[in-house]
Formats: sequence, structure tokens, C-alpha cells
Amino acid sequence: MNPVPKLLLFDLGGVLIEVDTAGIRALDGHGRSDVELWEIWLTTPVVQQYESGKIGNADFAHGVLSAFKSNMDPETFLRSFTAWTLGLFPGTKELLRELRKEYKLAFLSNSNPLHYPRFQAEWGLNDFFDYHFVSHEMGCVKPHAEIFEKLLKAVPFASHEIFFMDDNRLNVESAVQAGIPAQVVRGPSELRQALQQLKK
Repeated sequence: MNPVPKLLLFDLGGVLIEVDTAGIRALDGHGRSDVELWEIWLTTPVVQQYESGKIGNADFAHGVLSAFKSNMDPETFLRSFTAWTLGLFPGTKELLRELRKEYKLAFLSNSNPLHYPRFQAEWGLNDFFDYHFVSHEMGCVKPHAEIFEKLLKAVPFASHEIFFMDDNRLNVESAVQAGIPAQVVRGPSELRQALQQLKK
């Protein structure tokens, strides 16, 4: 049994923020599952370049459409992509306020210049966390080891004092390799179950 953590580390999309999976399915013509599509997305080089801040919107759009062999217009894709993030799951703000009484809170998100400003302007997301880590500002992305190495240098906690929750197994596996206890969590129900297990 792992010790009770001091820092709870959250992925955003799929864990705290609802994402419209219809957007990514519209790129795919092969009938793959959402889990498969997100793993392809996560490991697509142009997505990693964009979400580590290395390319702009236009190159990102053209690269994604090429990678997925989609006939979608680039401007249509960018409008769709901007709207993929729908909002915080119901009850998330209340849950975070409650958790903050007992733990330090942080998020580690593969994000970008189209999504991250919305998180602040529309939901004031940073106000609920003690530490904020976003890939396009850090210059690296999950699941690469570098992003976890940078995070560990930036927080006053040892790796074993952190508990990380992400909806993608590749990211969880990478965190575990960095010495951070981690669990795949998809949506509010699984999140609450994971949090309840911490105290058992």
C-alpha cells in the first residue's frame, strides 16, 4: 500500500474537463475506439510539436489532417478543435475545494494556445490549484519522461509523495517509470473511486 500522498496531480482533459470525443472521431474513417484514437493523437509527432509550443496553429492543422488522412478544411478543423473541451465535469470545482483542505493540488496537462486560455477565462481553473504545469509552456509533452523530470524539479515533494491521475495509460506508465504513483482515471466516477482508495 502506498502512503497517503501530499500532492494530488491531475491530468485535465478526460479527468476534470469533459472533452467532446465527436471531434476526434470526425478525423477518423476507420472505426477505431475513443481509447485507440486518443493514443494515436497523443503519439502523433505534429500534435507533440504543437502541444510543446514548437509550431503554430496553421502547421498544426495541416499536420493533423495529413496524419489522420482527413479531407476536413484546416479552418474548420481549428474551429472544431478549439471547442473540443466542453467544460469542467459537474461538481469538479466543489471537489477541488474540498481536496485542497487536505492536499496540495497540481495539474499536468498537454495543452496548447487554443485551449489553455479558455480554461482561465471561462473557468478560472488556476485558482483551484497550487501548481500549474502545461506542456506548451514547458516545451515538452506527456508521455515523455522529460515532462515528469521538470515537474519533479519544480515542486517541493519527492516522487513517492505525489499521486497522479490521467485518462491515458501511456501517461500513467511514464509517471510510474519516473517513480510517481499513478492510476488511469476516466471521468468523475473513476476519479472519486481513486481518491477514496487513497485513504484505505
